[in-house]
Amino acid sequence: MKCVSELYDRYSGSDIYVVGTGASLRVFPLSLLENKITIGLNQTWKTVPVRYSITIHPDLSVPEFMPDQPPHPEMTWITKYEKTKSVVTPEQLKYAEEHFYFFEMDGRPNTQPPNKPPDTGRVLDWVRRPTENKLYLWTSIAQAGVNLAANMGAKNIFLIGCDNCALLGNNHAHQQHTRWRNATPDTRYREYYEGLAEMRPVLRERGINLVSLTPFLSLEAPEQDFMRLCEELDRPTLIESTADISPKLDYTQYYRDRFKKMAYQVRKMILAR
Repeated sequence: MKCVSELYDRYSGSDIYVVGTGASLRVFPLSLLENKITIGLNQTWKTVPVRYSITIHPDLSVPEFMPDQPPHPEMTWITKYEKTKSVVTPEQLKYAEEHFYFFEMDGRPNTQPPNKPPDTGRVLDWVRRPTENKLYLWTSIAQAGVNLAANMGAKNIFLIGCDNCALLGNNHAHQQHTRWRNATPDTRYREYYEGLAEMRPVLRERGINLVSLTPFLSLEAPEQDFMRLCEELDRPTLIESTADISPKLDYTQYYRDRFKKMAYQVRKMILAR
């Protein structure tokens, strides 16, 4: 089994492009990414070839594990081992162990309710310096992709297709599921942004620049330019998302666990008197 730390310092001083599946990727000039060091997020490979891909949902993102998808051996995948083990067949796990690199994101107990992103991987010290096989991940896989790029040695990290918003009702560059977990899309997008925004000054301490590239010529009304580019490039102006695949949230178990923890803390305080 290979660990993500084996990829660290592979591209010291380089530009690395972290490419998401946001709607702006549909009209982005993909030739700009030719011969670049790219890290794709989840299903980015459906729109543009990438050198590396990272996900915490291998069953939903890795083509070798998806029905009716041809294999893409040219991509190097980075994912979580325990999650992979829990969702794939023994044969698929063997393939992953031979070809994938694995990272961890459990650094502290989760303090969030079921409808919020868990904060077990919200550890800025991992962004501050490479820490074993740990990658910061709070609200979006983009954050782990950025942390990976930094640990690979990037001097400049460029975000492409990481829109942190919908464009004219488009959540993705191509047709894909959503996973909002009982929240509005805008709430989730704001959380995506907040995670990246709190990483940015920490990366700056390491001398690493984090910027976002868009195909738009004005930030005043990007949706207007998105529509114009779709017309120029003969791309669809709307690709509706498929069904939301959020898991059923178990609030009962959450509050039961919270009550047990509180009762334990109260008992400790009483015994300490």
